[in-house]
Amino acid sequence: MTGERRERQTGRALIPLAVSWSIAIVFLVGISLQTAVPIEQLFLDATAVNGQKWYAGSVTSLGILMWTVAVCGCLATAYVAHLGQRAKAANAFRGAAVVFGVLLLDDLFLLHSNLLPSITGLPKLAFLGMEMVLAAIWLVSAVPQLGRTRWELLVAASVGFAVSLFTDAFFDGRGAAWLMAEDGSKFLGIVALATWSGMTATDVVRSVVRPEPEGGTVAVTQSHNESDLADSHR
Repeated sequence: MTGERRERQTGRALIPLAVSWSIAIVFLVGISLQTAVPIEQLFLDATAVNGQKWYAGSVTSLGILMWTVAVCGCLATAYVAHLGQRAKAANAFRGAAVVFGVLLLDDLFLLHSNLLPSITGLPKLAFLGMEMVLAAIWLVSAVPQLGRTRWELLVAASVGFAVSLFTDAFFDGRGAAWLMAEDGSKFLGIVALATWSGMTATDVVRSVVRPEPEGGTVAVTQSHNESDLADSHR
């Protein structure tokens, strides 16, 4: 019986792998069949393709990793809040994952600064405005939940992004000073956002998952009280 149960568990575990690999294989087949872009440019690292030093773009790459941390932290928080039957919190952090995911893709593929303006002919400020509207829509509905987290980190992130947007919108230049003002402040904002996301996930997990009184195991508490979201840090 134990062997049969283990086999069934193994079979169920392989289902997600089959799905994810199927999607990945379709993606790779599509790459192999297209002729618009050399395959080497899609597979090789950008520094190898352009013959640059290994450290080229390292700050931007670290920023992408921080964006990913922020998105994953919000997804984890939303899932744990859902398990704890905290619907408002789960919705707020699902929305955060969507907003941060859009900003991640924008930063990764230079959507608002290069790709979308070249395709549509619209200025980059138009796409920046769209992103700000998306973020504002999320914030309006999520503020009650965000106020129960370490909101000071969100304020710090907002300051960094505001300085970056101001520099990008009103100063068109290059050089060390411009890069530090535009990209440096954005990097600080991303780091603050990733820190907030990770700490919030920790707080929510701690508030939802409690130790059982008589043993060392843990159990998920199913509380309908939204007001205790991440109260453990206070």
